[in-house]
Amino acid sequence: MHQLWLMRPDVQPRSLGLFKDDTPLVATGLDKSATSLAVTVEPDGGSAQPTTQPVVQLALKSVGFGE
Repeated sequence: MHQLWLMRPDVQPRSLGLFKDDTPLVATGLDKSATSLAVTVEPDGGSAQPTTQPVVQLALKSVGFGE
């Protein structure tokens, strides 16, 4: 199971949802303080906070976030 996280400086990551394999996921709730999105591998049902290192992390600065 993969979990998408909203990453912001000095704030705990916030879960944006769970997805399996290549299932699309629409992320909502992004704000200007967001610096990146991260994907981790989590147990079924997800986690309250990331329990593994991200398998991918995408910077949001290039799309107007994280400035």
